[in-house]
Amino acid sequence: MPRLPSWSWAAPAVLAAGIAAAGLYWSRWYSDLPAAALLSQLPRTDRVIGYLDVQALRRAGVLKLLTGDKPVEEPEYRQFVAETGFDYRSNLDAVFVSYSRQETHLWLEGRFDFSRLVAYVKQHGGSCPDHCRIESSTPGRRISFFRLRAHTLAMASSPDPDAVNKLLERPVTEPLGETPRQPVWFLLPPSALRDESLLPAATRTFADALSQADRVYLAFGPKGERFEAFLEARCRNDEQAAQAARELQAATTLLNRMLRRQNQTPDARDLSGVLTRGEFQAEGAKLRGVWPLERMFIESLAGGAP
Repeated sequence: MPRLPSWSWAAPAVLAAGIAAAGLYWSRWYSDLPAAALLSQLPRTDRVIGYLDVQALRRAGVLKLLTGDKPVEEPEYRQFVAETGFDYRSNLDAVFVSYSRQETHLWLEGRFDFSRLVAYVKQHGGSCPDHCRIESSTPGRRISFFRLRAHTLAMASSPDPDAVNKLLERPVTEPLGETPRQPVWFLLPPSALRDESLLPAATRTFADALSQADRVYLAFGPKGERFEAFLEARCRNDEQAAQAARELQAATTLLNRMLRRQNQTPDARDLSGVLTRGEFQAEGAKLRGVWPLERMFIESLAGGAP
């Protein structure tokens, strides 16, 4: 009986290693990246950083409250859904966003048919050599995107057609650390708090009170049968937090007095019904605030109020 070559034992081992490597690849491909990892890759300098747990909003009925039962009216979006099979109301699970006036970067988590997305881009004058590029409906902007994992899409809207590549750069900013637990939150940079064009007129006095804070989070979430907006500001010291709390409470009192002088009452469907009910408390160097939000206010944001 001929002897087997001394290296023949390696074939089963190589096959087993190949199967293990393929299993590891597919396991990683279909797994979701931790939120902290995605947040760390977002450009942060002078940006509004945001997170939306769309899946949680869908389960809580908030997404339906915002979108209503009516079908989306925009013909362009209806065509996009028909050609790609992607509808944010049912297929999108989470959004991580970095926003500035110049450009927006996003991580999108959900269920995507990437081959149909690529076909849509090519059908509408775009290209997908390494990542996809297509003209935006916003003049001067280009949409660029690529698929990082099975359920994770990187996207950018910018004058730069390759702006999405910034999401692959090595993160140079410090980790955000603990973030709010609410399904929707935003981290507001000092530049956004000072930019009056970004804020409704009624909120500018409130923003001034927070302009010296190191970090300001604004979060939104359900609270029983209604909703609440939450504020958490991380100040430089205890006195700064206490002073900001006093200024916010004074702004709330002043707004109530102004409405009474004008023989008006706060309307739960607009900001007057929200800002006049704020409560604030300093806890060491942290400042916390809460504003109740009625369902009719949420509906009015979506244009669904009767």
